[in-house]
Amino acid sequence: MKEKKHSIKSDFSMLAILIIPIAAAVNFVGGQLASLLKLPMYLDTIGTIFAGMLCGPWVGAVAGGLTNVVTGIANPVNFAFIPVNVLAGLVTGFLARGKMFGTWWKWLISMVIMAFVSIASAAPIVVLVYGGVTGSGTSLITAAAMAAGANIWAAVIGTEGIWTVVDRIISFLIGYLVIRVIPARTLVKFGCGENYIKKTTAGK
Repeated sequence: MKEKKHSIKSDFSMLAILIIPIAAAVNFVGGQLASLLKLPMYLDTIGTIFAGMLCGPWVGAVAGGLTNVVTGIANPVNFAFIPVNVLAGLVTGFLARGKMFGTWWKWLISMVIMAFVSIASAAPIVVLVYGGVTGSGTSLITAAAMAAGANIWAAVIGTEGIWTVVDRIISFLIGYLVIRVIPARTLVKFGCGENYIKKTTAGK
């Protein structure tokens, strides 16, 4: 099979553009659910990760950025975290383009990379902008750790480290399960869709 050439323009096919608002809507619902239930995770990158996995880094980045712009209108805290969601889409997309979701050991490496980038981009915002507490479920754990005497950076990074990994695994699994039911004839129309055909949709 001839190696597919990638470009920003080619990533934004008509179908990929249609995925962006859907991904943002999924992020909104997931984020609202996590917020209402005070879950120790965010669930607001499910759509971003799905878009990155299927369409590539640039579509994932736009989906992530759009999510925080829209949700930031209702909750201004989310504006500060635009870079986090954008990076989540970029990193997931580049990992997908590099076929890093094909085997279990590559998948593990990818989860670590995705979580590390999110923690590295989110922790400074949480600490420097919001003093360690943003009102999310993870903030409750962070506040408890700080009250017990932990350093603010240690409390934030420790809490974010554990729950961001869980959040990314859940988000990836949801995205992967959705991709599995997409027919091969449709997958080929997306930037990274061909990467999933052999293992997930052969014969469809």
